[in-house]
Amino acid sequence: MSVMNSRRLQTGSTLIEILVAVTIIALVLTAVSAMIFMSIKLADSNEKQQLALQKAEEALEFFRKERAIWSWTAFSTPLVDLSTYCMSSLPESVASISAQLGECGDEDVLEAARYSFKRQATVTFESANRLNVEIEMLWTDGTKAKNLVLDQQFENY
Repeated sequence: MSVMNSRRLQTGSTLIEILVAVTIIALVLTAVSAMIFMSIKLADSNEKQQLALQKAEEALEFFRKERAIWSWTAFSTPLVDLSTYCMSSLPESVASISAQLGECGDEDVLEAARYSFKRQATVTFESANRLNVEIEMLWTDGTKAKNLVLDQQFENY
């Protein structure tokens, strides 16, 4: 009889061991899946940040190019002090930038990859021979509003 009782106890212990093992495996899988989810979310956020940086640099490069090919007067005259220009697309030249005067609205979206951004340039004249261009990129990351700002000074040389 004692042999039979011993086998019954072993069977019960094995069932408990299996339940404990399944519980541990479930906890480990939950933790791993949470890490994978966070990694994907972080990679997506980093991709948006990188694209925003590229598009901001693209806009600054537009202003650098325009400053390089035009005289100071031709470059600075079309720009309005303390004004914001919506740059969902790059203008043909600085002379035509006045068509984009004003902040970006909800419909003024710059599409890059599969993401939507708003790109705005703010021009500030520091003196008659120096101005500052600030490029601001705006986007949403989940429910959070994000932004990135680059700026450059231009001078009359």
